[in-house]
Amino acid sequence: MAAVQLRQHPTEAREGIIFILDTLLVGGLRFVLDKVVTAVEAEMHDDTALRQQLLEAQMQLELGEISDQEFAETERDILARIREIKGQPGAISMAEGRVSGVEIESWKSEV
Repeated sequence: MAAVQLRQHPTEAREGIIFILDTLLVGGLRFVLDKVVTAVEAEMHDDTALRQQLLEAQMQLELGEISDQEFAETERDILARIREIKGQPGAISMAEGRVSGVEIESWKSEV
């Protein structure tokens, strides 16, 4: 069997490694958060789900599951939300946000 010699690395080397790991962690978190923001923005501007809800309400009306008044209220609400998404005049515009950075604190372990 061969003998193994263990070296002790100076504290500065460990701090450099921790800094690199912190940098990689922050970069990875930023990437993931950017993907989440992109997905949320895409869903906010997609009216496919609302159109599906309107179609379901029409089917419920035809089957007699809801009244004309209930359908009219549902239709009014859904069409208002579709107008918001499309940004037509008279609609309330949705506030848009974006993740611009992440603040992370790191600490030095007692070694």
